[in-house]
Amino acid sequence: MYNVLSITLPFFALIFLGTFFSYKKVFNNDSAKTLTKFALFVTLPPFMFVNIVKSSSKVVFDLNFIIPYEIITIIILILGFSVSYYFLKNSIKVSSIFALNSAYPNYGYMGLPLCILAFSEKAAIPISIILIVDSIVLLSFVSLFVNNNYNNFFMSFIKLIFNLLRNPILLGSITGIFFISFDIKLHIIFFDFLNLLAKAATPTALFAIGINLYSKIEKNSFNQIIYVTLFKLFLHPLLVFLIFYILNLSVDILWIKVAILCASLPVAGNVFAMSIYYNSFIKETSSSIMITTLIATFTTPLVLLLLLNYY
Repeated sequence: MYNVLSITLPFFALIFLGTFFSYKKVFNNDSAKTLTKFALFVTLPPFMFVNIVKSSSKVVFDLNFIIPYEIITIIILILGFSVSYYFLKNSIKVSSIFALNSAYPNYGYMGLPLCILAFSEKAAIPISIILIVDSIVLLSFVSLFVNNNYNNFFMSFIKLIFNLLRNPILLGSITGIFFISFDIKLHIIFFDFLNLLAKAATPTALFAIGINLYSKIEKNSFNQIIYVTLFKLFLHPLLVFLIFYILNLSVDILWIKVAILCASLPVAGNVFAMSIYYNSFIKETSSSIMITTLIATFTTPLVLLLLLNYY
């Protein structure tokens, strides 16, 4: 229990420190945008690269690992879309963003630092694989259903891949995997420079999340948020655990733990950007990010406790 608290308490304390300073009006939404950009473009890419290189793993891709994980992603997407469209009577467009809320964990700003804190740099490879493949699956789904134009799906998919390749975190991950795959050595001076930047990633990203948390919840969206929360924080990690447990594939146990912990994370900030881009489910997405992050303060440490002591 102490090990879990020593990992999660400082982690979530940084988030709520950002919320506190936002409440005191020391930082505002503009500050959050600046810190988020700093984390996204300056600190998180070297954070991923350095930890992947440190891991020294020769296994950089495992279909037995990523296929089961993506099967669950697709199941959550379909369930989320179906509940939103058929039960909550939302439109196809709204239901697509609802499904994205239900299935898209906060890999970039929470998953990367938390997994590496909990499982060391060995977690960098599996979370990189999840980050790359899951982003393609999730955003392809949304692009297909929100646009509702199946004839242009191929062009939309190509554009999506191109945009993903411009994502700094994904680029950091891909570069790190490339370096260890071909056993490329980095000069110690350049590595130390990147390592110095990497050390700023966790506090910057978490503090920015905290600033964004201080916002009002739309009362009319409570019904929607309840379902998103159930899907994201409870059903998602449970199904990921079950598929690996039932299939019993020859996958590194640490990789499975990373997958389950990732699935337990709250709604990603990227979903809010997507809701704005498609002009749909915007206020509800903002509220979902806030509520799931607050609840994850308790549920994610519990998942980590179970993974470290009983799995």
